[in-house]
Amino acid sequence: MKKGLLGYLGPAGTFTEEVAMKYSVGRNLLLKPISGLEQVVSAVLKEEVEEGLLPVENSLEGSVNLTLDLLAEVGGNGVMIRGEFLYPVCHYLLSREKEPAKIKEVYSHPQALAQCRAYLSRELPEALPMHTASTSEAALMAAGGAGRAAIGSRRVAALYGLQVIGENIQDQPNNMTRFLLLGREDSPATGGDKTSLLLGLHDRPGSLYRLLGIFARFGLNLTKIESRPLRGELGKYKFFLDVEGHRLDPGVRNALEEVQKEALFIKVLGSYPKDSGQS
Repeated sequence: MKKGLLGYLGPAGTFTEEVAMKYSVGRNLLLKPISGLEQVVSAVLKEEVEEGLLPVENSLEGSVNLTLDLLAEVGGNGVMIRGEFLYPVCHYLLSREKEPAKIKEVYSHPQALAQCRAYLSRELPEALPMHTASTSEAALMAAGGAGRAAIGSRRVAALYGLQVIGENIQDQPNNMTRFLLLGREDSPATGGDKTSLLLGLHDRPGSLYRLLGIFARFGLNLTKIESRPLRGELGKYKFFLDVEGHRLDPGVRNALEEVQKEALFIKVLGSYPKDSGQS
């Protein structure tokens, strides 16, 4: 394992890099940009980096489905969630052009384009949305030709020589993205933790009701429940749950023992300190 190396969804200039830079303050970490969510998870699994950082959820557009699918595949089997970060995201329209009216194409990650849907419809109704793997790649594309713009951060504008021609263009002012820190092991208990789980249910009436009742019986607060389809099995789903508490806390541990009896399968994806988003 390459200790002190933090892999993040790159290239330089992404919001994930901003979170990585913030996390690295006071820690002896080297940052390694990695071009793809699958590649970030793979780097952790192969011990090419000590930790990996990637986005999982946005307050406007919901979950990053590929991140969830990757966690379902390898989470708990060599990759564990060991931290989370809630980060405010402000989007800017970036271009070599000085006037929005000249923009014919707008490049960005699909999540960023979706978070600015109302602005684009109102201000650039004729511009074509163009999907890229990251906001940094979008900035590179915008810098490469006339009539192009990107959605990204102020920092990425400076990195690629673009002008800010639209400020805070996200559809809601309180736009937050949740990022996950991955490692080979999860985190020790701190007293203010969260545990992420992946569950499968038996195909019979009341399965979900009975399972959720177990957490209620042990007085545990579920902060998230989300379903994703089981690949290749139409109408069948897996469930992602976040529950307050560490997997080693007596209440959580006892509840998980009961869940094991009720569920088709259960994977503990990791326990880690909760982030309130206030720091």
